[in-house]
Amino acid sequence: MKKLVLIDGSSYVYRAFYALPPLKSPKGEPTGAIYGFIRMLSSLIKELNPDYIAVAFDLSSKTFRQEKVKSYKATRRETPDLLKEQIPKIKEILRLWGIKILEKEGFEADDIIATLVNKFKNNYEIIIVSPDKDMLQLVDKNVKLYNPMQNILYDVEKVKEKYGIYPNQFVDYQAIVGDNVDNIKGVKGVGKKTAAELLNKYGNLEEILANLDNLKPKIREAFKNSIEDLKNARFLVKLRDDVEIDISIDDLQIKNTNWEKLKEVFEELGFKSLLKNLKELRLEEGNKPLQKSLF
Repeated sequence: MKKLVLIDGSSYVYRAFYALPPLKSPKGEPTGAIYGFIRMLSSLIKELNPDYIAVAFDLSSKTFRQEKVKSYKATRRETPDLLKEQIPKIKEILRLWGIKILEKEGFEADDIIATLVNKFKNNYEIIIVSPDKDMLQLVDKNVKLYNPMQNILYDVEKVKEKYGIYPNQFVDYQAIVGDNVDNIKGVKGVGKKTAAELLNKYGNLEEILANLDNLKPKIREAFKNSIEDLKNARFLVKLRDDVEIDISIDDLQIKNTNWEKLKEVFEELGFKSLLKNLKELRLEEGNKPLQKSLF
């Protein structure tokens, strides 16, 4: 089965930005995130050896989640200006490299990835690259999540081992426990262990709510007091897999790499070693590298 790698570009950019000290081009432009992103991506390609690849990005416009629930991600810090300056150059390099960029107004990168997973998971092995635990809801027999921050590859059993529930229960699990990072309220007083126990006993959130009378009084009251929060949380956590994207699997091959223009860009940025590293991958137009996948 051929392999499709889907990268959460927005989280990858953040990781690159904070992983390296501030770097500058010969002209004094910030380049740390650009350099880190390209180095990490080239290493990832060597390790995963994909047949197809795409990078999905968030856009700065509001998403359908923020339009409905104003508090969603309201506590997150603004993207640093120093990082914002570097994102257009990262996208330019990806286009020159021949790697498909995907983004859609009103949706998050996660929704784009979920849509591609839904479209291709029956015919391809898919590896999602993201530190976002919301992506665990997509894990399936042909779909794995690689968390580069933890260096862990999650399959169905690894999700069960880590969280005590299966991927198809993860939306309900996240709705119950909430998410401070995204400012999503869960059920106050119900922690991860209890959430997993309830889901293992009743299967899903709907059945838990249908059996409130069978729960311990304290937990029963906690759920009763959180009905509206649970509805919002589930809406926010569940990824959309029906985003309108006109794409075929062949569009996700690395092809038509513009080596001359890449050389110009890398020289302009002061990245003397990167072009050699990219060419060693020899991924253009189906010329696959010899390295075996680490996974």
